[in-house]
Amino acid sequence: MGFLSFLKSKPEPAASPAPAADATAATPADDADASAAPPAEAVLISRTEIVDKRQRLSGYRFGADAPEPAMLAALAAADLPAFAQERMALVPVSAEAVAAGLHLPLMAPHTVFLLDHAAADAVAALRAAGSQVALRGISLKEEDGTLLSQAELALVSLHEHPLAEFQTLCKQLHLRHPNLKLLVDGVDSWEEQRMCLSWGASYFTGQFLTTADHVDPDARIDQSRMTSIELLNLLRTDAELPAMIDVAKRDPGMTYQVLQWANAPVNGQATKVTSLQQAFMVLGRNQLYRGLTVSMFRLGGGANKERDESLLEVALTRARFLETCSKLPQAKRDELFLVGLLSLFDVLLGVSMDKLVDKMHLSDDIRDVLLGREGVYSPYLTMVLLLQRDKVEQALAIAGQLDLDLDSLPGVAQAAFQWAQQSMRHTSAD
Repeated sequence: MGFLSFLKSKPEPAASPAPAADATAATPADDADASAAPPAEAVLISRTEIVDKRQRLSGYRFGADAPEPAMLAALAAADLPAFAQERMALVPVSAEAVAAGLHLPLMAPHTVFLLDHAAADAVAALRAAGSQVALRGISLKEEDGTLLSQAELALVSLHEHPLAEFQTLCKQLHLRHPNLKLLVDGVDSWEEQRMCLSWGASYFTGQFLTTADHVDPDARIDQSRMTSIELLNLLRTDAELPAMIDVAKRDPGMTYQVLQWANAPVNGQATKVTSLQQAFMVLGRNQLYRGLTVSMFRLGGGANKERDESLLEVALTRARFLETCSKLPQAKRDELFLVGLLSLFDVLLGVSMDKLVDKMHLSDDIRDVLLGREGVYSPYLTMVLLLQRDKVEQALAIAGQLDLDLDSLPGVAQAAFQWAQQSMRHTSAD
């Protein structure tokens, strides 16, 4: 199924919440905490991207600004084990939660439970149950070495040590525990990511993924993406069909892609679509515009293909959340979707945003927010950026100012995340 096919399809109903942990496993203190905690569906889950050494988005570190029992119940209700069938789900837990069995509903092949280094009994219990373990707060002391031999991952924070000390820690851990994977937290730039990679790290979290590596003022946008931009401009200005066909014909790859979209089974065509004119008629302007925007992440075939896929997943989650978080008119919600996607184009292409915006016919509202100016959409983008950086309290303050339904935001955020996951799966063969 192509992107347009997926975007035209109706979302599946939300899955029923997974059962919470067995209440009999909890202590009376746990029961008291649980009774005071918000219900699982009201907890806003945070997700921090985990990127591997190939620049793939290999999973997420999950959490929530809520008491631990409520957080774990929310992750179970969000069906985290389904996600962790294929990708890493790093879940912080305490030794007390493990002893009470609160982690049990989250167990899956790629769930990794993150513990403090002093939780020896919890590590042993998790290992005995076949769970994967990550440790934080570790050192090169002998007692930590015994625990590290039982763990799959060690989480080390880049900014909690002087740089020379951090380098020694990484290299010694890599040398002493060759099967242990290092996950470096707090990586804020691609330069830092490459530095940690050279010291033996395998995974990275931080803001670096959504920051530009190098911005070249003289960079040229490749032909396929230029063709997409031209088509987007024609669509935005309601150009006639012949003009769009002439542009698409210049790029054989674009012609092939549009025909693939039009012939997707979801479009229900009895006969195969073989011309661009038929394809554009089948797809329609709105869905073609959205599909072209999304496909920009996969055009060009450059050396950063894995990174581009990672950026696409982040952008899709961002765009879907922006589109569905408000009750604005549909035209405004469509523009918010584009804001979410376009907000990462400068990072994707290594080109300054002002240069990109100059090449596209966008509404003034979209231009303003992309260029960092105050405008109608800037609070929405700021809100979603804060959520993606785990600054929930600040994001909710903005949501309140926008008169959004705060009670519904956790569900909207989870649905956006799941929609992006589905979109990536449905389009992986494109």
